[in-house]
Amino acid sequence: MLRLPEGMERVWLMRAKGMREVEIAETLGISRQAVNKALKDARVKLFEAFFGLAEVFSWDVVRVNAEKGFMVARGKCGDENVRVYAFYLPGRGIRAFFNGEFPEYILQHAISIGLIWKKERAELVKVLEG
Repeated sequence: MLRLPEGMERVWLMRAKGMREVEIAETLGISRQAVNKALKDARVKLFEAFFGLAEVFSWDVVRVNAEKGFMVARGKCGDENVRVYAFYLPGRGIRAFFNGEFPEYILQHAISIGLIWKKERAELVKVLEG
């Protein structure tokens, strides 16, 4: 599964956590233009990965947010219609979960990037569904 290059992933994660481009550049000792390029490239790679995953499994994409690293899709699991939630996790790549059955580490990740403020599955589904 796709993993962003280490430096790009670091920049993407800092931005996902709410840092501004100029703050990321200062923290990492690189130019703002380098940060901007890394973020642009990360978005492209994540969009391609999410849409590629949806294509492989014949899921219908509902929503993709490359800045926060998630996708919402509809799919089939056997004869059952399911809701698919896929996340990009730094150091791990993309992981998909069905019908809001998220493990604890996904809730913690969602808190760390500011998607939710407390570990509640229902709240995360609400945010993901937009």
